[in-house]
Amino acid sequence: MEQKIKVFLFGLDNAGKTSLLKYLKEEKVDENQSPTREFDVIKLAIENQKFFIWDAPGQVKYREQWERGVLDSDLLIFVLDTADNERFDEAKMELDIILNNFDTIGIPIIICFHKIDLEAAKDNLNEAFKVLELAEIKERKANWLKTSVISEEGIEDLEAMIYFSLILIETQMNLDSVQNKYNDLE
Repeated sequence: MEQKIKVFLFGLDNAGKTSLLKYLKEEKVDENQSPTREFDVIKLAIENQKFFIWDAPGQVKYREQWERGVLDSDLLIFVLDTADNERFDEAKMELDIILNNFDTIGIPIIICFHKIDLEAAKDNLNEAFKVLELAEIKERKANWLKTSVISEEGIEDLEAMIYFSLILIETQMNLDSVQNKYNDLE
C-alpha cells in the first residue's frame, strides 16, 4: 500500500515557498508568482513516491491557519528568505511556534536558506544560522541546505532530503508499532 506523506511547507511571506515548490514540481521559475492566500496542496512525485505538500500562506493574517496545515504532517519544510535579514527574528519566532506549540515533536524538519543566489543572502548566511539557533532544535531530525530556484542550488539535494525523510518516517512508524506491542504486554 502506498503511503500518503504529508509535508507542511511554511515560512514568512515573500520567502519563496511557492516558487520553490513549483520549481520542484515543474522545473521552471514563475516570474509572476502572486502571494499565496490559502493553503495550496500540491502532489509531488519523487522516485514514484507521492508527497502531498501543503504550501502555507506566509502573511501575518493567514498564519493562524498554520495549525490546521501542520496537523498530521510527516515532514516540515521551513523556507527563509536569507536575503532579508531584517525579518530573521520574525522568522525565528514563527519557526518556534510551529516547533513548540503544536504536536510536531519527532517530525523531521528541513530548513531552506533560500534565495542564496543573491549577494545579500550569501552575506547574511552566518547571521541566519545564529538567529535560527539550529543547534537548539531538539526532539527531531533537522537538516538544512542553501536553495535557489534561479541558480538551482540545493534543488536536487532538497528532493533527496524529502525522499529520504520517508525512511525516517517509516522507521518511526515501525518503532511505534513495536513499542505499542510491548505496551500491550504490560
